[in-house]
Amino acid sequence: MSRPGIIWLTIAFLAGCVTTALVNVPRAHADAATAARWEHWCIDVDGTPKNGDLEKAGAEGFELVSVSFRPPVVQSGNSVGGGATLLCFKRPR
Repeated sequence: MSRPGIIWLTIAFLAGCVTTALVNVPRAHADAATAARWEHWCIDVDGTPKNGDLEKAGAEGFELVSVSFRPPVVQSGNSVGGGATLLCFKRPR
């Protein structure tokens, strides 16, 4: 970096330090009383979710937040479970 560049960088740094010392900016604090509370609802779906179920969840104020697929469990060449999709929703309380 050239000498004029270092001088301007030093001036900008010092100006920032002086401004911070002179201007009193309040710190932000999280207010526990206004923290959002959520209600959760999860359903297991075999195959494709039915649109009516999804529309009902939306009409009740739920929004989809998680989709998790469980692959089928196979023992001795036979499916013994799994293969479902877990849908989880949330809505404000």
